Amino acid sequence: MTSSDHPRRIRVERNIYRRASGVYEVGFKDASGRQRWRTVQGGITAARAIRDEALARRGRGEAVQVKARLRFADAAAFWLKGPVQDLRPRTDECYRNAVNTHLLPRFGALRLDAISAEHLAGMVREMREAGLSESTVAITIGVVNRIYRYATRRLSFPGVTPVSVMLTSERPKPSRSKRRRIFEGAELEQTIAAADEPYRTLFTVAALTGARVSELLGLTWADLQLDDLDDAEIEFAWQVDRRGDRRPVKTDGSARTVPIPHELALMLARHKLASRFVRPTDYVFTTRAGGPLRQRNVGRALRLAQTKAVDERGRPTFPVLHQRDGFGRPICVAHGELPSMHSFRHTVASRALLAGESVDEVAFLLGHRDANVTRAVYVRELADVRRRALRRSRMLSEFSELFR
Repeated sequence: MTSSDHPRRIRVERNIYRRASGVYEVGFKDASGRQRWRTVQGGITAARAIRDEALARRGRGEAVQVKARLRFADAAAFWLKGPVQDLRPRTDECYRNAVNTHLLPRFGALRLDAISAEHLAGMVREMREAGLSESTVAITIGVVNRIYRYATRRLSFPGVTPVSVMLTSERPKPSRSKRRRIFEGAELEQTIAAADEPYRTLFTVAALTGARVSELLGLTWADLQLDDLDDAEIEFAWQVDRRGDRRPVKTDGSARTVPIPHELALMLARHKLASRFVRPTDYVFTTRAGGPLRQRNVGRALRLAQTKAVDERGRPTFPVLHQRDGFGRPICVAHGELPSMHSFRHTVASRALLAGESVDEVAFLLGHRDANVTRAVYVRELADVRRRALRRSRMLSEFSELFR
């Protein structure tokens, strides 16, 4: 049986339905006779209370109350205080940033029913003109959609979600985002060589394991098996979020144990000898006070290492960091022009796939929940690299006479 054969809701009793997730909903007609659904916060008893109230109103000739004059700012505030708090901290932060930075300044004072698809299309154009990535635009539009859905389900808003009537040409297209920046040539090795401790060790672990920066910062000495340097391994099961809190990794598939080579194990053993915090519960990469490093500090250390990095001839590895404008000031480097901490991860995946590693092996190394995520993120990009290389080779073989 296909998923389309399963009903979205199963009738429990009069006007009460249950979704596959176990959430109860009460169906009723609004003043215009349109079918509406109200999500129940609770079990069957709460659903019956809402149903009985709606039926009593209808029996008295009253229309079931809807909130057509609800303002966007109020709906967003209710949404942020509700389901958003149950999300991961990084997702919570991302959604709040979209609301406060992009949505409230534009739509905060407007009623929900006054915001149209044209308004959203205009916002998409403005965000693109400001140089924001398609992913950022897509997240912002997604937040709008979530706020409207919440208002419909929980706040009795009777209107239409404007996102649903946007044209295909008006919608953000994340696939058009710039190609992920990876370390090219000897950039990775030269960056690590220019870094100071403890960041040189941290960058080396990132370069060999492809771990997320949050996972690197969440490592404790109990997660490292260094007794036998020839059979050493690292267990990634925890992460430190942007607030500095240690919590389990993002998904069950993210938890993994990665074997590491003798050389990296020896580097980590030396790092432990130099550290003042070596108990099993102590962090591997710590501040002077023993707490975990913050992602912002790691980002600054990476930029400093990139500024100091030079090639074998002593020339800057990243010349853009040494350029000056007409007043002698450093020029502003565009977002994505330089490798970031996540570029270690992309570089590991790209090099492994180019070396012939299977997608399943790379998915395990990166801690993806399944290989489909790896395919979606990396394999198409890898195919583009191979296609360009093959085309160059064919050009050379077909027109080799021109270069003699």
